[in-house]
Amino acid sequence: MNIMQLLTPLARVAWLSIADTVRDAFDHLETNDASAAPILDWNGRYIGTITEADLRRHVSTAQDRVAAFATPLSEVERRANNPAVTADRGLTSIVNRAAGHGFVPVVDATGRLVGIVDRHRILELRLPSAA
Repeated sequence: MNIMQLLTPLARVAWLSIADTVRDAFDHLETNDASAAPILDWNGRYIGTITEADLRRHVSTAQDRVAAFATPLSEVERRANNPAVTADRGLTSIVNRAAGHGFVPVVDATGRLVGIVDRHRILELRLPSAA
């Protein structure tokens, strides 16, 4: 089995743009029942992961909460280090990362996000069926 067999393609990934605001991100995470999401630039390149904790920290430390919610994600400090991998990487190289972050971003040679491998897909491989 390889990464591409576990990949959730970009068309089914709930991602955010660097131009989205903190308010957009909170709404997005809530709608998708997620605690983190990949952020893409204008060209579809993966630039990092934003977490709910990053968003909460940004709002809680702001002097002006209204302005904090209107801040574009490009200006929010992100503490999660969730580097992307290319599809040619082995599955063993991503298992621990998926456990720590919930998903591993997968990019092409130009850095464009092609999809993610989420922790649930990896757990399905590692845990025997309850049948």
